[in-house]
Amino acid sequence: MAEAARRHGDTLQVIDLVGRTDLEGDRVEHIPLAEAPRLIAAVRSFPTTHLVLAGAVHISDAEREGIAGAFGLAGQVARIAGDVGLAGMIQLYCRMNRIRLIGAHEIAPDLLAPEGHIAGPPLEPGLAAPAAAALAAARAIGTIDLGQTVVVSGTRPVAAEDAGGTDALLVRAAELRRQGLVGNAGAPLILAKARKPKQPSFVDLPTIGAETVANAAAAGISVIVVEARGTLLMDRPGLARAAAAHGIAIVGLRHG
Repeated sequence: MAEAARRHGDTLQVIDLVGRTDLEGDRVEHIPLAEAPRLIAAVRSFPTTHLVLAGAVHISDAEREGIAGAFGLAGQVARIAGDVGLAGMIQLYCRMNRIRLIGAHEIAPDLLAPEGHIAGPPLEPGLAAPAAAALAAARAIGTIDLGQTVVVSGTRPVAAEDAGGTDALLVRAAELRRQGLVGNAGAPLILAKARKPKQPSFVDLPTIGAETVANAAAAGISVIVVEARGTLLMDRPGLARAAAAHGIAIVGLRHG
């Protein structure tokens, strides 16, 4: 993402929220979400004209309250705000400070998932309808701001992403499969990811990479379906290698 921005000729400040050690070549600030006032100060001091949010991060309720407080929106708003509400707070702050929010896909459009076959073996014709149903289920849980990802067995949703994230979902799916509750030969497991319908596209687009594929394989997933033009594919060559190695079909579908 940073390299794509550099190609545009932009001067960058990278604010690391999760303690990465592989960031270099730019002004890098390592600020945990628990220190929201420092985070806001870093954005102001750069000074920032455009803001891109990229990468996965788990946000606790305490951190949500801290972020809302730094935005001057502490109290009830912070306690009830899910991801959509948090995105709204960020949007309001940027509007008030004349900062333009840009989606990661606007900086690096080549990361967006195409429609059709993406990697791995071709999707079996008999799984086309279940894959479409899985994508619809993923969008359905997004309407209540729960998560972006579901696992279906055939066309039956069996597990949904929650605050624990996709990795925790796959651990639960693996346990259900171990217990013999899902994933029989007639109903293979399908993992689906879709953007939350009410969530703005500048924040938290669904993302998959080689690690996602490896974790899905460990859970017994046969197919990964993502929302075409609404999902980011990280390290496309690595993703393709992982899909081929694990025999998982990856396909992009449009919703509706």
